[in-house]
Amino acid sequence: MSPYWMQVIPSQVFAQGFDLSAFVRAFAVVSVAELFDKTWFMALILTLKYDPRVVFVGCYAGLVVHTILAAAFGMAAAQYFSPLALDLMSVAVFGSFALLYAKDFYYAEEDSDVISAGKEEAQEDTGLDQEDTLADQESGTVNKGYGLASPVKIHRSGLLKCFMGTFIAEWGDRTQIAMVGQHAALPLMPVFFGSLLAFALLTLSAVAAAKMLQSTKVSERHVHAVSSVFFALFTVISLADALEHR
Repeated sequence: MSPYWMQVIPSQVFAQGFDLSAFVRAFAVVSVAELFDKTWFMALILTLKYDPRVVFVGCYAGLVVHTILAAAFGMAAAQYFSPLALDLMSVAVFGSFALLYAKDFYYAEEDSDVISAGKEEAQEDTGLDQEDTLADQESGTVNKGYGLASPVKIHRSGLLKCFMGTFIAEWGDRTQIAMVGQHAALPLMPVFFGSLLAFALLTLSAVAAAKMLQSTKVSERHVHAVSSVFFALFTVISLADALEHR
């Protein structure tokens, strides 16, 4: 007899095989939605203040919790809605995102820099100022994991701040909404692991980019345009799925 926890979880979670297309789609959706997003910049800013390893673990842990919640919400939704309804919901969500990014593209200034804008937004949420964090590093008052005073206490404080900051910032974000829809409409485990891989690589890229992007400019209009095109493509794919389930 199967354990109780396996009986209450839908059988699709333990289905044999691995849907690679669902894995790739989830990876692509999360990557497009999260790159240059507020939580990405939050990891970048926090890296200027804390040990990069602490920032990666703390921020990624917050995103892992959100992925688990998205999987739970998506799994619950799948029990109450038909595959056709879930596909149409995905069409509505992705279509809305495509329009929102198109709107952001239209209203963005010609010379606007997504790096500077993202840093400012992340600094407001974290309460950290970039100039102060750089000054702290130069003066040695920031622990970077190289034997300074009270490393355990500083690491613990940084870990908690990274986790809580990322968890709160991601709540209700476009990425979270997209993940819930993906977990509901597609095979759960491939979507779950595709989302986790995307978050891991994105968090790692934000930590690694903390130094490299100091003097780099990226057009905000271009980023919004590319995101709008990708979400329009995701809309078309979801619409094709809906037609198959009609």
